[in-house]
Amino acid sequence: MNKRTILITGATRGIGWAIAQKAAQANHKVILTGRDPLSLKSRAEELKKKFPKTEIQAIPLDVSNRSSVANAAKLIKDIDILINNAGITADSTFKKMSPEIWDEVISVNLTGVFNSTHALLDKINQGGQIITLTSKSALFGNFGQANYAASKAGIIAFTKTLAKELQKSMIRVNSVSPAAVTDMTLPVLKSLKETYGQNIPDEWKMGSSSDVANFIINDLIESEMTGKIFSINGSEIGYWQEPTFHKL
Repeated sequence: MNKRTILITGATRGIGWAIAQKAAQANHKVILTGRDPLSLKSRAEELKKKFPKTEIQAIPLDVSNRSSVANAAKLIKDIDILINNAGITADSTFKKMSPEIWDEVISVNLTGVFNSTHALLDKINQGGQIITLTSKSALFGNFGQANYAASKAGIIAFTKTLAKELQKSMIRVNSVSPAAVTDMTLPVLKSLKETYGQNIPDEWKMGSSSDVANFIINDLIESEMTGKIFSINGSEIGYWQEPTFHKL
């Protein structure tokens, strides 16, 4: 496995933190980013203590704030892998959803992906990759998550489009779609259990943040695929095929 420089947004908790640990364990250079400087400092120190031979850098970055992203980009020389992981939920039924709650989720989950990718695109080395975390909610929807599902569905379209645009630049663009695997998605799990009881469909079965991190670090960054949406849950790893069209 070649040593790479991997930048992770939202790296202090959940999937982002699991990816950071797995990347450090594999001796990649890890650039942790997050909007809480204290958590960021603590996580960086934890990684340095656990993996003393691994190069660790911590940079404050709020993906929803373009000035914050621009300032962070000035501190970065180059990267091989950009992992757009930062995301939030603010759940409410659509009827009760305020414009502020809608804007908050879209600004982090979707516009934040634009902000970080746009600012760092010229820093990505040839042969590098952009990996963005989407969600099962993007395809199946979920009660009370119109804002979250819409933001994650937008990432799928973003991934497909950017993969086409960057193919000549030798930069691959893929997304990973986990089932509910982190504390942020506990409301999703509660809703699923209320709806299905113990018979939760396979596409929603819970895996773990570690499953996602293992796939990204051990498999995806070594893959030559681009424009794919990889599906990960407690029962399988696969990728969504291109749609098949039928004549009416």
